[in-house]
Amino acid sequence: MNDDLHALSGAYAVDALPYAEWTLFEEHLRGCAGCGTEVRRLRETAARLAGAVAVDPPAGLRTRLLAAARRSPSPHPAPPPSGDAPAARLPGRPAPSPITPLTPPGEPEDTRGDGLGPSAAARPWAGKGRRGEGWGRGLPVRVVAGLAAGCAAAAVGLGAVAIDARRDSGGLAAESRRLAEANQRLTDTNRRLTDANQRLTGANRRLAGVNRQVAEANQRLAGVNRQVAALLAAPDTRTVRRPVTSGGTATLVVSRSAARLLFTSSGLPALPESRGYELWLMGPGGPRPAGLLGRAEGGVTAPVVVTPLRGDERVALTVEPARGSPRPTTDPILLADLPTT
Repeated sequence: MNDDLHALSGAYAVDALPYAEWTLFEEHLRGCAGCGTEVRRLRETAARLAGAVAVDPPAGLRTRLLAAARRSPSPHPAPPPSGDAPAARLPGRPAPSPITPLTPPGEPEDTRGDGLGPSAAARPWAGKGRRGEGWGRGLPVRVVAGLAAGCAAAAVGLGAVAIDARRDSGGLAAESRRLAEANQRLTDTNRRLTDANQRLTGANRRLAGVNRQVAEANQRLAGVNRQVAALLAAPDTRTVRRPVTSGGTATLVVSRSAARLLFTSSGLPALPESRGYELWLMGPGGPRPAGLLGRAEGGVTAPVVVTPLRGDERVALTVEPARGSPRPTTDPILLADLPTT
């Protein structure tokens, strides 16, 4: 409702409101400084527009109007006498002479028959203004005033339209800003989602790698389990336990018929990350690598299953670099003979 009242300021400024709306706007105007300022500006604009088209009346207009007033008949004329006889006149008074139009000196006679002076074609000031050729002074005052009022009303209407346009453009600008902010928030959310998806993709890739490693370890473990089962089922399987000089115990399970050797240990001292325990098979050709022991969990290393050759006679254990060596670089901490049968 307040926005509707704001829009009435133009019509109020030129007194064009119905009484009911004029009363409402008067109440609104007491508490709205913006509308008060708008009404003052519109009234000033209307006054300037009216002043811009106002013209001075012709010089002979007053004389002709007074003459026409004197020539105007009485509003209550006396009834004419009965019959065709001329009206009686008072004794001692001459008969009235015919009334002739009064024309200012130097002006032509009235050719229109309305008693207001010369016709427009005969008036030298018709169609000319004081400052040169134009229509200003030739128009009647009533027409000029009507034109001024029309211009003022048009200006007020244009002002109201401009106010509505400014209000609408302001609302559109605010809505555009809200949409831009919402789009920015949506863009930021999409960017965060994209980053999260990329991180999730990386995590899934790493998880897939871990799963592959687990699958490979499970395959190796399954192979070891099959070999251990075959080794334990062999009829010539023998188990040998030997102490390790650095601490701990080594256990060997050997079957010549199955050509398998299982090695495990417990209680071995922990080594730094750069070092590891390496197992060797020793035969006529000298020591050859048989595998690295895994890191002990609970003090027990994972079993290592190797295939000894027919000429291998002993098993050795040394401390080597973490990735192993092709030849022993330290003295053996375990040296055990393999059973022949």
